[in-house]
Amino acid sequence: MSYKLMIRLAAQAEAARIHDWYEARSKGLGSRFADALEECLRGIQRNPNGLQIRKGKFRHDLVARFPYRVVYTVDGDTVYVYQIRHTSRRPSKRFGP
Repeated sequence: MSYKLMIRLAAQAEAARIHDWYEARSKGLGSRFADALEECLRGIQRNPNGLQIRKGKFRHDLVARFPYRVVYTVDGDTVYVYQIRHTSRRPSKRFGP
């Protein structure tokens, strides 16, 4: 079963900022980040319940080869992505470490 993926506007904006930051550092690196993020999101879509709950109802999955995590919840057949968060950022009171 493939779940529906709903990405909040704040998470979309974060992904765009991260992409642009990496692209400014090295041509093509932003695209590699975007590909790794897309791969992570596809994995979440296929098996969102396979990852442990980190805080409240929020789950986290790591973006391969980049220091970012995707914070999401599952509600029925829909996955809601709330945040794309750098792993070294201070833990969020809402989303957890």
